[in-house]
Amino acid sequence: MGLEQLTATILDEARKESASAVSAADAERRKMLGEAKAAAEKARMDAEAKTAEFVESQRRERIAWARIEAKRSINEARESVVNDAIDDVFAEMRAFPKGREYPKFLNSLVEKGLKELGNPKAVVHVRKEDRKHLNGKNSVKDDLDEWGGCIVESADGSVRVDLTFSALLEQKRELLRKMLYEALFRQEAQGANEGRKGSADGPLQGKGRGRGTEGEVKKRSKGAEEKD
Repeated sequence: MGLEQLTATILDEARKESASAVSAADAERRKMLGEAKAAAEKARMDAEAKTAEFVESQRRERIAWARIEAKRSINEARESVVNDAIDDVFAEMRAFPKGREYPKFLNSLVEKGLKELGNPKAVVHVRKEDRKHLNGKNSVKDDLDEWGGCIVESADGSVRVDLTFSALLEQKRELLRKMLYEALFRQEAQGANEGRKGSADGPLQGKGRGRGTEGEVKKRSKGAEEKD
């Protein structure tokens, strides 16, 4: 084999090896590129999923917060209404001593205090203007700085029964609050339910429409009988 032939053989083998190496490198490059694209796509999908999860979490959190705020606002409004109603009750009680029923009520409070105290020689504390209303023969002191009621006290001052209007109302405040809540907001709920029922029944089938109330029906029947 001549030098030229040997050189050509070596060059041919080198070309083959080079082509094989280039092909392998290209295949590795395509594999790496595919893996990189797949990884990038997975990262994109994971990011979108996390973003969607975060958005949904924020949405639920905002809805929960809005519900809490709405409930708090409703409770505050109801509390304000009840407090105003309690103030109205207190105002009515302040006016009660000016009425005709007050003297009888005051004497009933004195009797109750004497009974609770169990001491017939007790001292009764009332307002100066209330002394004239008392029927009993107990010792009376018109030194009460209140807007109604009385305080019944043992002769030695060791025990007293506070039956002033302010004390009575404070004792009943929570019960009064509960009663007002039921009276105000149960009626409100019933009104809303009746409104929904009336809408479902139609404009001519609401309660008492077209027929009159039961009382009206009885009155009409009675009138018809009298005419007959």
